[in-house]
Amino acid sequence: MFAKILKTLRKENGTTQCELADKLNVKQSTVSSWEIGRSRPTFEQVVEISNIFGTTTDYLLGKSDFEKNAVYTDNKTLQNFYTDFCKLSKSEQLFIVRSVRAYVEGKE
Repeated sequence: MFAKILKTLRKENGTTQCELADKLNVKQSTVSSWEIGRSRPTFEQVVEISNIFGTTTDYLLGKSDFEKNAVYTDNKTLQNFYTDFCKLSKSEQLFIVRSVRAYVEGKE
């Protein structure tokens, strides 16, 4: 189940095996092995994959049908986002905040 879900998420996000491998500091052949079910990632790698694709570890592992029901976000990701956000001008920050609010309200 993991192999199929990983491959689908990767393709839906327009990410190559090489790009994913680079983000995870593994070889492309490792990602390929995961996608054909020959091997499996470590727990830490599963968590990182969920962060990369903005999904849950339960979804990745086939334990949930809901791809984005409770995204696991680590402190480093939030810290990096905040650091980048602070580099924007006030008008750019306001645009981002308004865009996120509009997006969330549109989904409800």
